[in-house]
Amino acid sequence: MIGSSLWAQDADYFDKAPPDVDDALRARITGFFQAHVDKKFRQADQYVAEDTKDFYYEASKPAYISFQIDRIIYSDRFTKAKAIVTCKMHVVVGFVDQVAMVPTPSTWKLENGQWFWYVDQKAGRDTPFGHWSPQGSSAGVLPSMAGAPDVQSLWKNVQADKKSVTLSAKESSSEQVTISSKMAVTLRVEAPKLPGLEATIDRTELKAGEQAKLTIRSEPQENALARTAQLIIRVSPTNQVIPIIVAIK
Repeated sequence: MIGSSLWAQDADYFDKAPPDVDDALRARITGFFQAHVDKKFRQADQYVAEDTKDFYYEASKPAYISFQIDRIIYSDRFTKAKAIVTCKMHVVVGFVDQVAMVPTPSTWKLENGQWFWYVDQKAGRDTPFGHWSPQGSSAGVLPSMAGAPDVQSLWKNVQADKKSVTLSAKESSSEQVTISSKMAVTLRVEAPKLPGLEATIDRTELKAGEQAKLTIRSEPQENALARTAQLIIRVSPTNQVIPIIVAIK
């Protein structure tokens, strides 16, 4: 009997599907998410599994601006899959509306030769409409889902171990900042153009569970006064900004 759990051990996953299977799923994912970009939710219904239609009808629909398929992980002999789709969307951080690129998981299953988006109603799932758990419903009524993920919680997946460093203005000095990530991200460092100040990072591409080392160096400058600067680490695809204060004394 083919295993029924999408969340089986890594050994049960296969990244490389036959081209016709992969093409078919990508076309269905594209149709589903494009319908949300176009706000044609009735059209999206054709991509929803029969056992998930009630859930879909009750859920609040997110307003996507655009999307791209980042990765598909297959299981159960290519009859189930998890897709990671990065969606450009409006999110509220504090009281500020921002546009962010948000990694959005979705689960798919093959039925009667066709791929359908579904949510396991018993186990709960991360969905394009937020995380849903069966414990969150009462009296059998499906909860109303948030239209956007909690971006601040998402940003907690990427953290720097220091918010500030202090360097010497009189002699060569350096400090190191470690950036840890619980998800796959790309890092870019933006440093101020100050004489004698240099910032380098040992890697810009991180997978889940990996770290990068940011080294900040200062060389003494003639007649240089104490000064403070700020460098920025930009994180993609989440549009997160991690500021690091550099004090040179």
